[in-house]
Amino acid sequence: MLTIGYLILEAEQVLLVTDDERRIPARVVAYDLASGFGLVRALVPLGLAPVALGSAGLLADEEPLMAVNGGDDGSIAATRLVSRRAFSGYWEYHVDGALFTSPPMAAHSGAGLFNGAGELVGIGSLFVADARGPGTPRLPGNMFVPVDLLRGKLPELLSGGRSRESERAWLGINCVEVDGRIRVVRVSEDSPADVAGLEVGDTILSIDGLAVATLEKLWKRLWAGPAAERAVKLDILRDGRPQTVTVQAVDRAKTLRRAEGV
Repeated sequence: MLTIGYLILEAEQVLLVTDDERRIPARVVAYDLASGFGLVRALVPLGLAPVALGSAGLLADEEPLMAVNGGDDGSIAATRLVSRRAFSGYWEYHVDGALFTSPPMAAHSGAGLFNGAGELVGIGSLFVADARGPGTPRLPGNMFVPVDLLRGKLPELLSGGRSRESERAWLGINCVEVDGRIRVVRVSEDSPADVAGLEVGDTILSIDGLAVATLEKLWKRLWAGPAAERAVKLDILRDGRPQTVTVQAVDRAKTLRRAEGV
């Protein structure tokens, strides 16, 4: 079963709730850091037919779609595609070709996004205030991760619980873009950034000698290095003074707890 990964991140137990109110125990099979997808497997047969995978790349602008979420708060909502663009999260996450829909669905986490043929084209991730994107009137909506990102890596996820693309450096910071610069707004306790002395309020100017002014460039440069676990040089501003901080990045997947036996 395909879902959004943060719902099962470091989960000790997983329970699937069907429309007929059956509660089925399941286990985590995989979490893909690169896309944000999670895979779970029921421990007993569900007796359900799988849905067909469509292609987000074939969707037209303003195409009518259906968002579906199950469980105790299950709902079905009509929506439409209002934009398709890259999305960079403040938490060291980036996905190309994210799908933005409106009107928004409240129970969006892990919701399935379906085209008119009943094919799955995306998995719900976030509520957003600007579904159409920067420079346009604000329109509330949802962000869906396109299922196209699953193709080619599904065998890896099923066999090893992660993809090679998910072997990426992690610093342990949350950042936002402010006036064309990147500001640190959170440093995870005991993370590589915390150990290196990075602080909330620092402004990141460059990473490994490359100037960065957007989250997309920062994260992509971080992950483009020769190895996940390596020294990463950050040129920063702190209280108006330039400094250089070297962070010993780690492989994010190795820091995540996995349930025993999974």
